Amino acid sequence: MTGTPILVGFINTGEGGLSFPEVADAANAASSYVNTHDGVNGRPIKLITCSTTGAPESAGKCANDLIAKKVAVAVLGVELGADALLKPLKEAGVPIFGVSSSGTALAEDPSVTFTTPPASLTWNGFWKVMKEAGARKPIMIGADAGPTYKKTVVDTVIPSAKTAGLDLGYTLYNPASPDFAAAVTAAKEKDADAIYFAGAEGDCTNGIKTARQLGWDRAIFAGSCTEFIKTLGPQAEGVYTQQYLLPANSRATAPEAKQAQIDLYVQQMTSAGAEGKIDSFATYGFADIMTLAEVLKGIEGEITAATAKSALASYKGDVFLGAPVDCSSRPLPKDGCGSSIASLKVLAGGKQEVLTGDFIDITKG
Repeated sequence: MTGTPILVGFINTGEGGLSFPEVADAANAASSYVNTHDGVNGRPIKLITCSTTGAPESAGKCANDLIAKKVAVAVLGVELGADALLKPLKEAGVPIFGVSSSGTALAEDPSVTFTTPPASLTWNGFWKVMKEAGARKPIMIGADAGPTYKKTVVDTVIPSAKTAGLDLGYTLYNPASPDFAAAVTAAKEKDADAIYFAGAEGDCTNGIKTARQLGWDRAIFAGSCTEFIKTLGPQAEGVYTQQYLLPANSRATAPEAKQAQIDLYVQQMTSAGAEGKIDSFATYGFADIMTLAEVLKGIEGEITAATAKSALASYKGDVFLGAPVDCSSRPLPKDGCGSSIASLKVLAGGKQEVLTGDFIDITKG
């Protein structure tokens, strides 16, 4: 390729007690794949990664660093300090993109493009799955990611569950020293009929392991976690997960088009020496770059921050490992442009079953 590199910033919480370094590793693997397959209309992607601690000031520093380097777009992996990015990047005219929504202010800003469904619709879909599993009094055990996260739980998540007919309780733990035994014991004392672990991969694994050790025999939901399946073996059987992107271990029951994408993801992660991270949040980093490449390929002429922003806002097409989206016609005007999630259940042997055989349109019923 002889074209001028397209500068793409990638911001991800890769340091601290609650971190996701595997997401950046996967983004780099995807970038390498794109660049060895004709890039973006003959131009390579130059990925400029910036790792944060998840604190607002750390995220803000990354934003300013990427602005100084004149990136055409800022892509988010799993970023806990995401809201601090909005003001500097927006003022600099740098578009923000991600296959997973981050932050509260970002998710509600129409200038930002996330391919996930609006949070309110996502929760509605999640509650439906919980109720179908027999839950009526679940408890959410989540990492305390700061006051903004707690406010979201209190002001958005709990009222949404109540509207759906669920009596949702919650416990927040210190991600630096989680006490899952206390949290699970409290859930049992409150006669909860389901546990929902909301945290990083390691927290999901330790939480589920502790629940099993303490004799928890009711429903367990693990959000988008997948690493626990390989680590816990038989203890993971029966756990539910909810995904925007289909994980590698769901290949057998995934739609045919997604099976081919899963194969590509596995091949590239293995080639990059990251096979141990295939079943993790790494899917988000890989899908971020693969989907962005498709968006940018639709730009005729110069690729700049302005043209990238326009292309993202009007993108209608596939999300790698995910469901198709139409960002020109969002389910809610000021929110993500996705409309689907997948509900899965862990089977004996460590595979996940896509319960409906495909993604669920959560904008319907």
